[in-house]
Amino acid sequence: MAMDGGMRAVDQEKANGFDLNGCVLHLLHRAQQAADEAFAAAFSDTGLTPRQLAVLVIVGEREGTNQVGLVDATGIDRSTTADLVRRLMRKGLLARRRARHDARSNVLRLTDEGRALLETFRIRAAEVDRMLLAVLPEGGRAGFVEALGRIAAMSPPAGSQAHDRGLLAAE
Repeated sequence: MAMDGGMRAVDQEKANGFDLNGCVLHLLHRAQQAADEAFAAAFSDTGLTPRQLAVLVIVGEREGTNQVGLVDATGIDRSTTADLVRRLMRKGLLARRRARHDARSNVLRLTDEGRALLETFRIRAAEVDRMLLAVLPEGGRAGFVEALGRIAAMSPPAGSQAHDRGLLAAE
């Protein structure tokens, strides 16, 4: 798109009372794209995704959790969580066994390889966070993270009917 054509489109949006560049939904989407690109660059050698990292972090913090606990902690839906667990087990990063208190339930733990990888992940994830937050004024970073947390908390639990029917944004 030519620069003057792009400027006319922006001017037209403003004239119509809608500025896409001021739309929170659009800005959150664009910020997510930037975060995904930063993650991909930092973790390209691992072949793992941000959701897989989230699963490893939760299992590392809550050794013996089950898939329901992962759904509750991450907000990732049940079927995606089950797929993530299978993939991480195939990669040798997670192990599963029957729960002692309930033979119908499986509990998860990190393997030695998963624990070692998670330690390097934490360092890299902190670097990605610092890079993303560096574009903000230093005094506004904590407030930005708090605001994102508040927005994220608006989402219904992953096991809710609204989430299962796909009424929330694609994951």
